[in-house]
Amino acid sequence: MKMKRLYAILIITVLMTACKEDPGSYTQIKTSEFLIFQAIKAFRTSNGLNGPFAHQFVMVREAQIYSYKMANNVEELGTQGLTEHWDEIHKKIGGYNDQALVIKSNTDDADEILTQLLLIPDADSILLEDLTQCGVGLESDTAGINFITILLMKVDS
Repeated sequence: MKMKRLYAILIITVLMTACKEDPGSYTQIKTSEFLIFQAIKAFRTSNGLNGPFAHQFVMVREAQIYSYKMANNVEELGTQGLTEHWDEIHKKIGGYNDQALVIKSNTDDADEILTQLLLIPDADSILLEDLTQCGVGLESDTAGINFITILLMKVDS
């Protein structure tokens, strides 16, 4: 009986120390962001790229923050303010071959957004590079215009 209590105390102690609260923030991926990611992945697949390509939550969070900044006039439309976001991503997950695309759009339809992305010069070649990670962020301004940030990079497995 004493041995069972000792085991129970030991197991409870191990579980309580192993289940500490994660101080990091929770990233919620919006349906529209996931669908845009799926459209990008389908575009890559239709062009012969079948390797690993994941919607990476750290990158999603940084893309969401950047889109929020553009939607609230903290950043101009463009990739010029992404340095601190890339630094945060690299600090958490590493990676290289950083690529980014940003647009503003009246729609949140994934296929229409992909079509708009592909109108950006060299966007097709960027989307078809040797990449394994993607983060899509979408935020709207007060007029309902969507600001979309697509972050892409490679992480070796």
